This record gives sequence, C-alpha cells and structure tokens, in this order.
Amino acid sequence: MENILEKARELGQLIAASEEFQKMNNLEETASSNPEVSDLYTQYADLRDQIAAAEMEEDADDEALDTMMDQAQELEERINRHPGILELNLARLSFNQMMDRVNRALQAQLTGEDEFEDFEGGCGTATGCAGCSGCGSDVR
Repeated sequence: MENILEKARELGQLIAASEEFQKMNNLEETASSNPEVSDLYTQYADLRDQIAAAEMEEDADDEALDTMMDQAQELEERINRHPGILELNLARLSFNQMMDRVNRALQAQLTGEDEFEDFEGGCGTATGCAGCSGCGSDVR
C-alpha cells in the first residue's frame, strides 16, 4: 500500500509541475487579482443570493424573478467573455484534457482496455462537447 501512495504522491508532484497546471494556476491568480473580474463575480454572487432568497418567498414575484435570472445570465456571459476569463477557461480545458488522459491511462491499466479507444476530442472526453455548458472555447 505504501508503494501505491508513494507513486500517487509522485504523480501529484508531476501534475503540479506540468505546464498545463502551472498555466492554469497562474491565470487563476491573475483573474482573481483583476478588479474588473472580481467586481463581476461579486455582482453575480449577490444576484444569485437575491434569486435564491426570492425563490424561497411564498409570494415571490415571478416577473421580478425572471428579470433577475436574465440579469444573472447576462452577467455570466459577460464574465465568460472577459479576455482574462476566456484565457483561463482555455487553460482549464487544457488541464482537464490532460487529467482525463491520465485517468484513462490509469483505468486502462486496471481494465486492460485500450486507453485511446473511442476517444474523441472536445474537453478531453469521449463525448466531446456534447451537453457542454460552455467553457468559452471555440473547440466544437
């Protein structure tokens, strides 16, 4: 068991040192220190809190709730279109693709399957971008 844990720690260190992880981590720090991005996230969180509170009211105003939902959608779109967030989402996509390949390689060792069988692109999964809620990538 200790040998397995040691290899897991080694894998974790390799992943942490990977270009994909380093780039994603650096872009996350940059985005979190960007006042414009922070302001958009704050506005979005506040609006989501207002929506949650309004949904709990028995006599909730459906029209007002719909308006707040539309505003939240608009804010989410503004966040996702922000250049720093677009770049961050692409870095997250790249990291997730790497992690999916790592997981498939591990699974293949356990099952004897071909780790590349039925593998199609798009977010690093066999289903591609089907059902994707959007990462900001033009990869479709």
